[in-house]
Amino acid sequence: MAEIIGVRFNSAGKAYYFDPDGQNLSMGTMVVVETSHGVEMGKVSIPNREVSEKDLKAPLKKIIRVATDDDIKQLNENQVKEKKRLKRRVNLLLSIN
Repeated sequence: MAEIIGVRFNSAGKAYYFDPDGQNLSMGTMVVVETSHGVEMGKVSIPNREVSEKDLKAPLKKIIRVATDDDIKQLNENQVKEKKRLKRRVNLLLSIN
């Protein structure tokens, strides 16, 4: 048996499984993990549970850490910047037409 947690990177997204590395993590806990896209922060959507290792498609990556206040602050700043960039792009496209 393997211990897993499920992590989502957006509210409507798929949950991806990670090894909690011995930590007991509850739903809603923000964690930092390594993904195929690099280091990302997500929210625990499935708390610790045991699953059969034969049900896993590949070895699980361990979480890097529980997100710190600084991690969450940086995520929020990045989201604000992204919204501003999107608004500028929309305005640029509208001005072209």
